[in-house]
Amino acid sequence: MSNSWDKARTLADKHASQGGIFVRLVNDGDKIVGAFCGEPFAREVVWTGERYETYDAANTAHADKRPSLRVMLNFFVFAENAMKVIEGGTTWFKDVLKIRDKYGLDKWLFEIERHGEAGSPKTTYSLLPEEKLTDELRAKMAATQAHDLERLTNSQGDADDAKPAATAGRKDGPIDPRIAGEIVARLKSLPRTDVDAFIAKMGVQRVRDLKASDETAARALLDQLEAKAEPAKAAEVDPFA
Repeated sequence: MSNSWDKARTLADKHASQGGIFVRLVNDGDKIVGAFCGEPFAREVVWTGERYETYDAANTAHADKRPSLRVMLNFFVFAENAMKVIEGGTTWFKDVLKIRDKYGLDKWLFEIERHGEAGSPKTTYSLLPEEKLTDELRAKMAATQAHDLERLTNSQGDADDAKPAATAGRKDGPIDPRIAGEIVARLKSLPRTDVDAFIAKMGVQRVRDLKASDETAARALLDQLEAKAEPAKAAEVDPFA
């Protein structure tokens, strides 16, 4: 394959992984640079076969399932000038604790790199200091609203309700073609059944039929479908898929 094809594929993968709330490192060698912000939000979860749910010992549906740890942190991505959410399991969070104790999370930008092909249960992630935070970078972070991690967790899975709330009583124009292209790129990495589910739940026949006010609901639904598509067995070692 020529260099131009390799470059085009790399850029397509990059743009397919951008735009959502969550940091997603999809392929072997994918990396991101940013700063950890604020306090972690930790919870025990179980895999229902469709999505992660917060573990509830009193819930009979959870009785035969072994809970695993998931920890969220706000993560400012300077290349996108955006606050995102990064999430991982026990092994990943222990690595975060190590770099916090050694370097201080409030003093450095960190590079996170994926080691493992998409869907591999043996995937690991390296966390290395990239450069020290400057006053200018700190100002950018301070000017960006952090996500309410607990509220975000409680609202996951409510994407079906997001579209009516966003569009009720409103008339607006078509979605931006650039955003539509980004959504299409992300959908292409999903199984056909998930693509069909996305189209049905958004109430359109084609992505370009979406309205501008549908963007938030579409991104939330994509995040949910992408999380569902990853094997449950990768929960502990594949935190960003």
